[in-house]
Amino acid sequence: MSNKKEAFSFLCSLEDFLNKCIPGPSVISKEVSRIVAESKSSGLALHKNFTEGAFLNQYIIPAIHHFLTVDQGLGIANATQALLSESYRHIPRLSSGSSSRSVPHPFKKVMGAKPREIIKQWWGNGPGAAVVQSCPDIALRDPFPHRVLFEGKFFAKGGIQAAETALVTGIYQSFFYLGLPTIAEKPKHPAWDYDYACFLAYDATDKGTLLQSWQLLDPKVKRGCWEGANIYVMILRGSANNSIQPTPE
Repeated sequence: MSNKKEAFSFLCSLEDFLNKCIPGPSVISKEVSRIVAESKSSGLALHKNFTEGAFLNQYIIPAIHHFLTVDQGLGIANATQALLSESYRHIPRLSSGSSSRSVPHPFKKVMGAKPREIIKQWWGNGPGAAVVQSCPDIALRDPFPHRVLFEGKFFAKGGIQAAETALVTGIYQSFFYLGLPTIAEKPKHPAWDYDYACFLAYDATDKGTLLQSWQLLDPKVKRGCWEGANIYVMILRGSANNSIQPTPE
């Protein structure tokens, strides 16, 4: 495992960087909707034809690549090698491979699954119904010193209750991914050996309800996410004065 204090410092710095270079809620909501509509209409950018995909692939992944390249001093080639993505085939300049786990397993990341639902999954008749291929949205690996997986969320509307549900679900899913056993690297599949997880969410609501929910959370729970579970919670709101232009696809 890499130095935990240094990993925390990296994630804090990344959070500051992303908030500076990503537009504020009033702009990004319209832009994400436009990108999704154009992707669906053209049929070309399939990795951007849904909300999370548009947000992550248009803003987050290019920004992280830029941050690794410049601020972390990796250079373009090493930053691309270090960055894994669910959409890697569409962004070969930014990502070198899939963030999926190479070996499937019979457990889902859904919270509160009832035994009867699991029985239906395990004893289902459809092909591959019994197993799951886990795939976080983004991950970082060597040559970057910190191995981190990211679960992304674009929270566009909803009051406090909806925000609390999104927050709990995102943190839990990050915990689920991080708890899966290590798998060694294979010729065509990266290793699954992450030390940290990050729930990375953009709060696009007018009142910032997702950020409020995180801020109002019991401090012991917030500390426990990182200190006891190695999970960093990153709730972004962006900036109206973003001036940094990430590396293009």
